[in-house]
Amino acid sequence: MVINIIKMTEEISEFHKKYDKFKFETPNETRAYIEDAEAILNKYPPQTAEERQTIAKFCSHLGCMVTVFGQDLDNGIRYYHKSIELDPENYDLRWEYYTTLEEIVEDDEYCTPELVQDAIDCLTFCIDYCDTPELKEKHFIHYRYNDLGRVYLAAGDYKKAKECFEKSIEILPNDAAQNQLNAVKKKLGNPIVRFFKRLFSGFRKKR
Repeated sequence: MVINIIKMTEEISEFHKKYDKFKFETPNETRAYIEDAEAILNKYPPQTAEERQTIAKFCSHLGCMVTVFGQDLDNGIRYYHKSIELDPENYDLRWEYYTTLEEIVEDDEYCTPELVQDAIDCLTFCIDYCDTPELKEKHFIHYRYNDLGRVYLAAGDYKKAKECFEKSIEILPNDAAQNQLNAVKKKLGNPIVRFFKRLFSGFRKKR
């Protein structure tokens, strides 16, 4: 088992060296990157906790590179899901996935209900993980509520967005959350917005 983790770590290190500053300029280059990554993943199915953590971290890196630079959302998200599946209690993996989703969930062209839910799940985990004053301070918990509010806002759930912004301000008054709260209150108070929200909600249920 020790030999396995050493060889796995060495091959992952060589992979990183090979693809350092890789530009993903063509679809073929992206495919070659994924093929080399898959060769490592297939060669070293993790057996121990240490191996699972190592592969989980590798998959998170793959998720970022393939999604952001390779512009391959499907494979990138697949790697992120694999990462969390292997090490589900790891704060950093959830946070890394959310940071990739952050702009995607606010983009109508790429956003899907599944990705919105993934972002909500990641941030909810990060918030729940911080169950001590030290962790709350370390991970800036008030900003995590602000991030979660933005996701709900992008999803059109103004009530939950409002609750998140209020919680952020309750923990530590900040302009970012206050400005978002002011904006969402206007949306909640606008009868036209409420009408179209009900209209589109009914349309989605019929589909």
